[in-house]
Amino acid sequence: MIKIIEIENIKGIHRKTFNLDIFPNKPSLLVAPNGFGKSSLATAFKSMNNRRIILQDEDCYQCNAANLPRIRLQYQKPDNSIVNVEATSTTNSISTEFDYFVINNNTKPRGIGSIYGRATASLEIKDIVLIDRIPDRIRFDYSYRDLQERFGSNSKVLPNATAALSNFTLMQKISELYQSLQRANGNRINAQTNAVINQINVQTGSTQILTNWIRDNQLQELKQIDYLKNLGDLIHSFDLGYNSESKSYLVAIQLIWMFNQNPDSFKNACVFNNYRLDKQEFDTTLADFNSTWQNIRASETGGKLIVKFPPAVSISNGQRDILTFIAMLFKAKRELKKEANILIIDEVFDYLDDANLTAAQYYITNLIKEYSSRGKRLYPLILTHLNPQYFKNFAFSNQKVYFLDASTVQVNPSMTALLRNREHVSIQNDVSKYLLHYDPGVINKRAEFRALGIRELWGDAKNFNQYLTDQAQNYLNNQPYDPFAVCGAVRVRVEEIAYNKLQSQQARDTFLATHKTRSKLEKAEEMGVVSPESHYLLGVIYNEGMHWKDHQDNVSPIAAKLENLVIKKLIRDVLV
Repeated sequence: MIKIIEIENIKGIHRKTFNLDIFPNKPSLLVAPNGFGKSSLATAFKSMNNRRIILQDEDCYQCNAANLPRIRLQYQKPDNSIVNVEATSTTNSISTEFDYFVINNNTKPRGIGSIYGRATASLEIKDIVLIDRIPDRIRFDYSYRDLQERFGSNSKVLPNATAALSNFTLMQKISELYQSLQRANGNRINAQTNAVINQINVQTGSTQILTNWIRDNQLQELKQIDYLKNLGDLIHSFDLGYNSESKSYLVAIQLIWMFNQNPDSFKNACVFNNYRLDKQEFDTTLADFNSTWQNIRASETGGKLIVKFPPAVSISNGQRDILTFIAMLFKAKRELKKEANILIIDEVFDYLDDANLTAAQYYITNLIKEYSSRGKRLYPLILTHLNPQYFKNFAFSNQKVYFLDASTVQVNPSMTALLRNREHVSIQNDVSKYLLHYDPGVINKRAEFRALGIRELWGDAKNFNQYLTDQAQNYLNNQPYDPFAVCGAVRVRVEEIAYNKLQSQQARDTFLATHKTRSKLEKAEEMGVVSPESHYLLGVIYNEGMHWKDHQDNVSPIAAKLENLVIKKLIRDVLV
């Protein structure tokens, strides 16, 4: 668990400490408004190499290189021990515990000269280097004839291992088992293996007869041999055309011989195999997403594997964003190799359409599953300015939301109790009609409020409305305020303004009988009263702030909106 992230003197952050408690292998949404410092957080991680932080001057706090950067993480390891690691301009202990990778927008403006004295520019999608160095093209040094000769007189039963060696995915998994390959060549295990081979070599009959004999008489012996069992079972789990568990074990024996005959050559061949697998998977994935007429694919250039994009004007923004995201996700997968890994995605999701957003989340989910299945810990930190409680962009089943600008604003406990109990049968209709919307009528729900633990005086609409008014004035005068009361005051006042402009009692009664503020304003417009556009726009305040959801931070999102200076001006225009 990543408990704390602390950043100093990087871009727009002077010093901030985020107490988060982020769990591994879950999508973590880090929410904050524009201008808060999300990109500064991404820059912090992107600026680290394995030894230290390296910042461009413009990424130093206040563009002053004298402001020395620092990143600190407090981390709870799987054994529950707590460690503190940090990176500075001269050191980096974070890299001893974590690999880290940042995905952000890959489009940059590029100046192209001037026309008639006017500077001109275009958008350029930076090439993405997926692999810095293409490995040497080393193939597996496999000689079926040589291994048949080593096997002995009944070598005809030995299956050709080419099908296994040609399967990229199988050999990628084999490349994670070098230790098993090495130990399977130990004296004790060699003796066990050779004993089985000797028994095979004294039998007679055709290849099929020998294969059946091994299945009936020696397969269980092979399964008892350490390390060989793991390799044989792995090979048998792939559909390679051997159609026999016994043959899969005989292929495993050949791979053990090959590895120990020349370990370096075998490992180098695995490296090239894994590169080919990665390139194949990437090209397939990219083809699935490439709905453009452009032939966008990975190409081998100058010893590197690079994705080259056409000019930004040649493809749509959505196509550009999803294709670059998939490419960067592929690169992240290659670079995040440690037991614990941090993947930061900086606002990429905020600009995808629904279909591409779903696709991107699908690939994030698969990446999490892959790391989890290998016993590794991946921390996907998705930076966004869109509140998932309001915008339904994110559909991860197990996502967790963290508000980076967690508010310290205090909410009146009675206000919380009122919002939590607003649907209670004893007060539901009256609370909605007389307290949370405008209505000049009167109610007396003191007894019911007292029973529900809500401030009793608020059972009288006049007292409650006075509380809303007082808190709204505190807000406008930069005094401590209850954010939910401010939201209520805005809603009531917006509706009151429209109500008072209606000329007939019948029109006013129709207005009061209409549910929901927007519907009320639209109904008023049908009756000749047009509300200012700002009264509709403030729905982001009065709709979101009039509901309480348990087990989540209800305060920070609305408090952040209320602190926006434009929002504050719109509210002032309504209330004053």
